[in-house]
Order: sequence, then C-alpha cells, then structure tokens
Amino acid sequence: MNFISKLFAKSPSDLLAKGDACLESDSFFDARTYYEDGLHRSAGGELEAVFRERIATANLRLAERNLFEAEFAHSHGDVAKAIDHLELAKTLTSDRVVRDKADLLLREYAEKDDHQKEPMAAASSSCNSCSSSGCAPADSDNPDHSLPLLEYYELLIQQLPAEQCQRYAGLGEDFASAFIAASQDEHQEALAALEKCRDLVPRDIYCYEKGKLLHRLGNDREAEQLLRAAIQQNGGNSLAWLNLALVLREGSRFQDAITVIEAMVSGDIMPGEALLMRADIFEVTGDHENAVNLYVELLQTPYARPAAEKLYVVLQELGRPDDADVIFKKYLNKSCH
Repeated sequence: MNFISKLFAKSPSDLLAKGDACLESDSFFDARTYYEDGLHRSAGGELEAVFRERIATANLRLAERNLFEAEFAHSHGDVAKAIDHLELAKTLTSDRVVRDKADLLLREYAEKDDHQKEPMAAASSSCNSCSSSGCAPADSDNPDHSLPLLEYYELLIQQLPAEQCQRYAGLGEDFASAFIAASQDEHQEALAALEKCRDLVPRDIYCYEKGKLLHRLGNDREAEQLLRAAIQQNGGNSLAWLNLALVLREGSRFQDAITVIEAMVSGDIMPGEALLMRADIFEVTGDHENAVNLYVELLQTPYARPAAEKLYVVLQELGRPDDADVIFKKYLNKSCH
C-alpha cells in the first residue's frame, strides 16, 4: 500500500495550494475536500483560520451553483429536483443573499406546482383520449415551452468549457435549433437545422457538431473525418479533440486514440479528461499496473472523484480490497453536501 501512503503525505500548505487551484477552476467540491483535509492537518496551526475561510467560500460557490441548477431544473419542469437544489443551497451557506433567494424561489416553485397539478392532469387525460391525428404537434425547436428558444440554448451551452461557451454564444437561431435538437437526441432534425447555417458559423464548430451527430448515428468513418477537419481548422477546439479520442477509443482503435490523447496532454488541451481516457485504455487492454498508477496521479487533481471511482473498481478486481477501502473512505464515502 505504498502508493496510498505517499499520496496522503501532504502538508497543509500543499493542500491549500491544491484547493486554491480547484477553486480557481470552479471545481468547488474538490476545493472543499482539499480544504477540509488541510483543516484537519493544521488544527491549532497558523493556517487553521485560512482553511475555515476557504471552506466557507467553497460552500458559498456550491450554494450559488445549486441556485443555478434549481432554476435550470425548474425550467425543464422538474420541480422536485429544483426544490432539492434550493434546500441544499440553504444548508451550504449562511450568506443572507443566497438564502433569501432560495427561500423566494422555494415559495414561488411550490405555488406554481400546486396551480399546475390539476390542469396538467386534465391535459394528460385529454391527450390520452384523442387520436394521433387530432393532437397538435409538439414544438420540436424548443422542447422547454417555459423559455424562448435562445434563452433555453443559453442555458444549455453553460455546460460547455468556458472558452467554447463564449464561441457558441450568439450563433443564431438555426444553430440554436440544431444544438437543442441534438441535446434531445433528435439527430436527423439537428443535422437538417445545422445545414441551414453551415456558412454562418465557424467552420470548426460546424464540422465538430456534424461529426458528433454522425457518431451518434453510427457513421464513425465520416465522423472521424469531420472531427479531424475541425481540429485542422482550429487546433484549439478542445471538444473536437476530446470527441475524436472518444470515437477512436469506442472503436477499439486504442493506439490511434493514444496518439490523440498524447497530443492533447502535450498541448494542454483538456489534459485531465485525456489522462482519464488514457488510464481507461490501460485498464481495458489489461495493463492494470499503469492504469492504477495513472488513476493515483489523477487523485491529486480536480479529477479525483472520477479517478477514484475507476480506481476503486480496478483495485477490487485485482484482489486489493484494503487499498480499495482506503480509496472509498477518502474519496467516495462523502455526502453530496
């Protein structure tokens, strides 16, 4: 269990630096984990107050994120999930602004839910009894009827890497329609909408989005060509790099995938995601020693959680339950708040 003991031999200053790096990259849960570990190791020391302040900051950021997730869930009609996020936000921080907003939204969502239950039940009964020819078609361009198309699109692209989110903003309604259709697995509709704006959006984005759709439709040969074309147009398109590696890995073209992954790491393009995929390839090809070593390295990064999940399974399969238990207790046996 040498690799475990080396991993945990971290000083409070090291943990503070790692937590600050996670906080800076918006990995708030990971940041809090580092700060809590640092607080435990620095009890009574000069950094104790600093760790307590950082933990409060990380919790505030997590609370703010839960407010956003609540509004997003509510916009999709999932009131129960929205309420869960709001209640979680209130437990995370004592910040008055956040707590007041959570209380306001809780009241608003509860009232709307009560008013909508009866009409929704009636509508459901009516629709179930009518013939298919008599029902009005759904608005496929905007599956979330509570938001205008472009507002819904703006919510969706918030999930993209920051640099890509900025590029995707303001690409027009046709592209927004294509993006929304793709998010709903309406691939043919997405392709049709994408063709309408092929000359109006950056070429690398067009190639990437079309390649992504063709991969989902099972056309990996053309998908690969388009993803490589996207990278040729813009070597900084991180999504194209990542999806090219995924297409190759899913096609069991492991060496080709590794070539792409190594280029990503050397170019500092989503290196964490790339290394997770590299460790996965080690694992599926039977190189368990290198898989374990790489997952352990990733435990010291913002990708600690997914790496720990994979590492736990590998250690169990290798007959190392004690090491697996250490990983579980350290990284996986934590409540969501």
